[in-house]
Amino acid sequence: MITAAGAGSGIDIESILSQLNEINRQPVTVLNQKRAELDVELSAYGSVKSALSSFSSAAESLSSSSDLGGFIASSSDEDVFTAVSSGGDISENLDIEVLSLATNHRMSSPAYESSDAAIEQGTFSFTSGENSFDVEVGAGNATLDGLRDAINDSIGNTSMSASIINVDGGSRLVLTASESGIDNEISVTSPSVLGLGTPTEFTDITPAEDARLIIHGFAVTSSSNSVSDAIDGVTLNLKSVGTANVTTERDTESLRTSLDEFVTKYNSMSDTLSSVGSSTLSGDQLPKGIDSRMRNLFFDSFELDNGDSATAFDLGFTFDRYGELSIDETKYTEALEEGVDRYVGFFTADNGLSTKFTDLADEYTQSGGILDVREDGVDTRQSNIDDQIDRLEYRLDKASVRLRAQFTAMDLVVTNLQSTSSFLTNSL
Repeated sequence: MITAAGAGSGIDIESILSQLNEINRQPVTVLNQKRAELDVELSAYGSVKSALSSFSSAAESLSSSSDLGGFIASSSDEDVFTAVSSGGDISENLDIEVLSLATNHRMSSPAYESSDAAIEQGTFSFTSGENSFDVEVGAGNATLDGLRDAINDSIGNTSMSASIINVDGGSRLVLTASESGIDNEISVTSPSVLGLGTPTEFTDITPAEDARLIIHGFAVTSSSNSVSDAIDGVTLNLKSVGTANVTTERDTESLRTSLDEFVTKYNSMSDTLSSVGSSTLSGDQLPKGIDSRMRNLFFDSFELDNGDSATAFDLGFTFDRYGELSIDETKYTEALEEGVDRYVGFFTADNGLSTKFTDLADEYTQSGGILDVREDGVDTRQSNIDDQIDRLEYRLDKASVRLRAQFTAMDLVVTNLQSTSSFLTNSL
């Protein structure tokens, strides 16, 4: 229904109603503005939490002795063996002589005219290591090809592969153990009357051998050329017979990369705190409080088990006059020269620098922490404002209906008076 209040009287009632409604809605406008301000405040707390969490992750990456400047292993002759660190935390320097390499057992059948030559039927049994399985050769697969396929397709076969090679003298079935070493030697039991003959007629192409090496004068035997249990935290990948040296040491390049990431995340966090502290949260001491507490940790002295102690500044950290964190190259080099393990220890000790920073960040970012409480407070205030707006909107709707009814009645009275006036004027 289209209403045009004032059409009879000529009074612009719609304009009057619109202005009255706008005036009456001023409290709602004020509440919406307050709610928008709270959205900005909530976003600021989110930015602080995000910056703290990012910095905390960088600090936490400095807490593990095996990750912070983790050990790397190297070989003096990678033609003899390569070395890979596998989580060790001790510096090593060992002489190693490789006497022989581990080999995979390989056997061959006698030569046949071709790969589809007929063989006797029956049950073949195979063993390598702890794996044993049987294959049946019947009328449908009684050929050299058929036996090869039966071996490779056997569900129970996890230890060898079969292939056929066509060489001078004919075709041969070749069995190759999947794993190296004497313990994985292949054993074959074939039908008693068979073109392939008895098991003794399978001949070795490559005998199964264990790797043998000497580490600092002590003999080591391994079924694999990948030796991971001889030196704690180091895996040797044997390549050839020979002598070489293996060393393990801290990776100072990755150490510096982690420290640079820590510095970057700290400065980013500090910039965020400064930004929100001078704008959105200018009346809130929280950003300055966090920044101050974080900065003070660089002045704290951290102790190791041996009674050694140092501050973060002794490790090379420094602030410029604008409060930006960086690493002083001279102090950093001097600190490393006193021992990389010592340097790492200041971060990774139970109550070390890394733990101090992550614990402080957790105070603010953890569930139920300081920032959560602040955000919950904002949510509560927003909820209260929403309730106030709902109540005001309800009253405004009622008031709007009442005003329109009153002005409509007035319009009717004025219209009637104008009609009477016109009648009297015309009569006179």
